[in-house]
Amino acid sequence: MSAGFIRQLPGRTACFGLVCAPLAVVLLVIPEPWARLPGAFLLACVPPGAMIMCWLDSGDGVAQACLTLLTSLSCLALSGAIMIWASAWHPKVALYGFAVAAVLSCGTRLVLGTRR
Repeated sequence: MSAGFIRQLPGRTACFGLVCAPLAVVLLVIPEPWARLPGAFLLACVPPGAMIMCWLDSGDGVAQACLTLLTSLSCLALSGAIMIWASAWHPKVALYGFAVAAVLSCGTRLVLGTRR
């Protein structure tokens, strides 16, 4: 991994997703109520979008952050609709699955760097 790649938007998005996904899971596992709500918000707003947006470069930092948030919320809404349609309501499994997928995707992107 080159240090120059981290200065680019996809590299920063991958680092952010790689940090936020495990942090959100740790906050959700803590039994205290003060930690669970921020963990759920963090897990809903960052990892699903980071797992996709770390592969795309919007060219602008604000646009990259907004697209990451919108992609995350869209993935969450789509997974909720699929769970309702399939009569298989398991939101914890979906959220933890997004966290695992984000770690794998962002980690792969950081290892590959600018190579594709």
